Amino acid sequence: MIPAFRSAQNPSQWALEFIRLVMLLLCLVGWVMYPVELLLLDHWTESWQSKIPFLVAVPGFLFTLWVLFDRKTPWVRWAFILTMWASVLTGVLGAYFHLLWNFEGEVAWEFEAAMEAMAGSRPVLAALAFTHMGVTGLLAIYRAR
Repeated sequence: MIPAFRSAQNPSQWALEFIRLVMLLLCLVGWVMYPVELLLLDHWTESWQSKIPFLVAVPGFLFTLWVLFDRKTPWVRWAFILTMWASVLTGVLGAYFHLLWNFEGEVAWEFEAAMEAMAGSRPVLAALAFTHMGVTGLLAIYRAR
């Protein structure tokens, strides 16, 4: 991203590369801050599922940092894209399981029961932060043909 931004030839190309660069930098900050937040909230518990966000964050950070300097190498690009899709999936599944665990017993999908479970002890929307980072990364790397 940085080489493409520095070599932009016209104002339109500069603006596009600037937006891509900002989106990728936001993604990079997210890969650092969300795991720190999870550590502060003691998300690192005994269950293996609680470690999934940390396991996705490591390659997420590494490939995002790498793409900042080299987005043209095909395997780096594909590794980044696959990591972003893994982040999207992690966020969606995390939100789903947080919601299920917030029911604490019988699952009732009526509107009021579901809204009560959404506001339960396990933050459903927090898991979607990983979906947000994945989508942001995918939008930053997308090239229209």
